[in-house]
Amino acid sequence: MIAIAVDDEVLMLGALVKAITASPDIKSVNKFSDCEEALEFVKKNPLDIAFLDIEMPVIKGIEL
Repeated sequence: MIAIAVDDEVLMLGALVKAITASPDIKSVNKFSDCEEALEFVKKNPLDIAFLDIEMPVIKGIEL
């Protein structure tokens, strides 16, 4: 599976990516600390799953 991880807190993003990549089902994970960058990536690239922080400054995880 191809995944994205989005979190505005750098330490949490690193921990999240580490946890995601521990799964043998995950082929690749793209990480973003900016929702707008993640949104642009998703518009151009297919993915199977998204791990999103709910509370972020500009765009909330649920909105994303």
